[in-house]
Amino acid sequence: MEVLVLGPAGSGKSLLTGNFGPYLQKEGYTVKYMNLDPGVLDTSYKPDFDVREKFTVEQIMKHESLGPNGAILRAMDMLAELEVPIYEVDFTLIDTPGQLEPFIFRDAGEKIVKKLRDCCCIFIIDATSPKHTLPSFYLYSLAAKYTLGVNMVIVLNKVDLLEAEKIKEFKVFLENPEFTLKNSLEGLRSEIDSEIASILKRFLPAQRIPFVSAKTWEGFEDLLAVLYEAKCVCGDLT
Repeated sequence: MEVLVLGPAGSGKSLLTGNFGPYLQKEGYTVKYMNLDPGVLDTSYKPDFDVREKFTVEQIMKHESLGPNGAILRAMDMLAELEVPIYEVDFTLIDTPGQLEPFIFRDAGEKIVKKLRDCCCIFIIDATSPKHTLPSFYLYSLAAKYTLGVNMVIVLNKVDLLEAEKIKEFKVFLENPEFTLKNSLEGLRSEIDSEIASILKRFLPAQRIPFVSAKTWEGFEDLLAVLYEAKCVCGDLT
């Protein structure tokens, strides 16, 4: 299984990639690592395939006289044409660019996915974000799923930084987001959140949301189980 690790900047993509791999190996699985972020300075793992050996954002800025944003867009166009290896292992963990938007909203993400054989995506939500931003993150994950056309697993990361009461609030929301949103605010925002909840309920498949810590490995057992469930076609995953 090729696991594409997605998420907004700072959500913990590289750390999860670097620590989930050793966890899988401890469980007896074979693992390879792939870095597709041409802008990262350092990773928390040793990539078996590293796009930085082909090009980096810094090199593009220098050679093509582009600013940081222009170089990132150019890098995504180059990434779209890159040939990526297919490994004969149980899991290939694929770390994606820090800036998620150009990866999924240009050709790079879709073309990379089409070159993979058995792809599933992890979409990371930062658990330290305010609870009222969760609907936006859900929509973001839905946009990524729609654009890439792959199975998507949503993960709540950094739970080691939360107090027990905050974790409880998140669990209440995740168990019934439609009810929570409809009763959280008044006025126009409440109406919009209610519509968002209806969209999410219609288009996002039912699934458990693993609460994990990429730093402490907490919840990795649940994440592994949900990844297998996401590839299963035998029914409800709740």
